Order: sequence, then structure tokens, then C-alpha cells
Amino acid sequence: MSKELYAILAEVSTFGSIAVYTPYTSVSANTYLLPPPTTLVGALAYAYKRALNDLRELDVNGYSPAVELVQKKKVLYAAAGIVKPYTVSKTIEKIYQHIYLRKQHWKIAEMAYTVGVRSVVLVDKLYILFVTSTKDLTKYCYGITRLGRKESLVAVERVIVAPVKESLRKREFCETSFYFPSNIARDYSPKDAWIKSAIPTLHLDNFIKRTAVVEEAYIIPSPYIDRKATVHINENGAILEINTNDGKRLEIPIPRTVIEN
Repeated sequence: MSKELYAILAEVSTFGSIAVYTPYTSVSANTYLLPPPTTLVGALAYAYKRALNDLRELDVNGYSPAVELVQKKKVLYAAAGIVKPYTVSKTIEKIYQHIYLRKQHWKIAEMAYTVGVRSVVLVDKLYILFVTSTKDLTKYCYGITRLGRKESLVAVERVIVAPVKESLRKREFCETSFYFPSNIARDYSPKDAWIKSAIPTLHLDNFIKRTAVVEEAYIIPSPYIDRKATVHINENGAILEINTNDGKRLEIPIPRTVIEN
């Protein structure tokens, strides 16, 4: 690890359901079980830009404000972890649909809205981890107000920051409540409580292109279940250990490339 990196841990409370829908899909799109890395960095980037008095959701090129954080390697990794079990439910919504229709339909007012059944996630609290190359991003974590769509409101209660080199543990096993890339684990258990699912990564194309999403297989905690994963890390992984203010010890598996680049 040639440069100083920082592990920033934020504890987030929600004010209702949250939903991060799969991009470039219809009004009945599925939601990711937990906010993927792209959503986490997007939330931090919006808070960062807002503090600089830049209130745009997209820049002049139509790019996400997260491009700066990813392209300049200010944020190298992001992951979410559960504090308590979460629930997946359904909601019936009146949805603006012109953006999904052909241009010739955009001027027809009667076609502006439709009714859709969508999935939402009900969760009280989440942990968010950022591995960053600058400690300065810590203060912007408190400005995170949503995860996903505009209705998915959250508040950051506590933020902890620690140098990565002080948080690394030379172990092959850990117990975690955070999702992690499947390719950094030799094995994990219990298999019935954690599932493999593809989610968007911090690939730059996910922030600048409106085409296919770059995804990677992650191991994610299943809904309704309160069991940590026991993970056997392989040569591609590393383990961070962070102590919270309320005395909890959190173990978080991350890709080794994050700390070696």
C-alpha cells in the first residue's frame, strides 16, 4: 500500500422504505436488495457537490457527479452492511412514464402516468463503508440524505474514520454483515442465509454511459434473516476491522486490489 487510504464507516437510519431500481428497465423494474456501490458513491458525491454549491444531479455532459470521485480514485471501494434483518415488500405507485415511451408519445398528457407494482426494501439502519484516498470526504458523509430514488430518505447518525493500514487484519476468516464480491472468498456460510447476486460496480462506465450496466457477482445477506456470513478469504481478499462507538467490532471483507493499487 503505497499511499495512505482511509476506511470511512457511516451508520445510516432510514425514514421508510428504500428502493434502488435496476437501470434501463421498465416501470416494473426490480430493486436491488441493498444499495449497490454505485448508489453509495452517488449519494456521497451528491453531498460533496452540494457542499460546493453545485446542486446539479448531472453535469454538463450528462454524467453523474460521482465521476469525479471514481475517476480521480478518491473513492476506491464501497459496500453496505445490515444492522438488523431487512424485509422486501411490494408497493403500488402512480409512475411518470413518458421517459420510458417513444418521443411521439411525450406530448400526450393521458400517457404521462401509469400504475405499477414495485418492490421496496424495509430496513431501519444500514452501515456504509467507503475506502477513500482522502480523509476529507469524511465530513461529506453527514450530507447523505437519500439512497436510491428521491423518496428513499436517510440520515447519517455517526461516522467513523480510520487509516486502512491500521484496520487491516492478517486473517483468512471473518464474520461479516456486509456484502462482498464473490471472487474474494474461497467459501462462505451459511449458504441459506446469504445469496449470490449481480450488482453494479464502481466501473467508470456505470457513471458516464447510458448503456448496459457493468455488474459483478456479490454475496448479499438474504431478507428476513439475522445471521452474519463466515467468510474464508482467498488471495484476492483482505479483511478490515472497525470498532464502532457503541462497542461493536465490524469485520469487512474487501478486494485486495483496493489496497494494492
